[in-house]
Amino acid sequence: MSNYVISISREFGSGGRLIGKRLAAHLGIPCYDRTIIQKTAEKSGLSPDFIARAEERARSRFHLSIAPIGIGTPAFAHQGVPVSHQAFFAQAEVIRELANEGPCVIVGRCSDYVLGERPECLKVFVYADLPSRIQRCVEEYHIPSDDMEKRIIQMDRGRSNYYNYYTGHTWGDMRRYDLTLNSSTTGIEGAVELISTLVKARAALDLL
Repeated sequence: MSNYVISISREFGSGGRLIGKRLAAHLGIPCYDRTIIQKTAEKSGLSPDFIARAEERARSRFHLSIAPIGIGTPAFAHQGVPVSHQAFFAQAEVIRELANEGPCVIVGRCSDYVLGERPECLKVFVYADLPSRIQRCVEEYHIPSDDMEKRIIQMDRGRSNYYNYYTGHTWGDMRRYDLTLNSSTTGIEGAVELISTLVKARAALDLL
């Protein structure tokens, strides 16, 4: 099987991160998620805290009224680029480098867009119904369910703002993914099995 990469985008509380980790373990390949922030810091010279704050700002409502920038060429190599954008462009380069190193799973971070031109990139979007997302988050984060519903809505809005702003596309648009799955229906292990089956099917067709 060639140098394939699986990008997993997900709604907050859908279990997408856990699915990514278990999928990577099942396939015997690395899974990259929050570790990308540290790798981006090392590459760009920006601090991990700054990168995290830049992401938070990009998720805010402020960006709803700003035209998307798209990612094109590595902007951090150019003069005059806002430092908040430098973090995103450096992160995009880190994602490409990780994909070049060998098969892997990358969770979030607009990786489906960053790697979208690669035919060996399998793009997955994980969603779930609100009750199961609330239950998962309450159990994982130990936050009262009344507060959790509001947080889930806010987190999804933030992810949408961030994705739409930097890519110029619509977060969660099913036509941009090879597979969308409802983890409320499949469960975590069922989702892992579905994605693994698709990976094998694509490999059999020499698409990976």
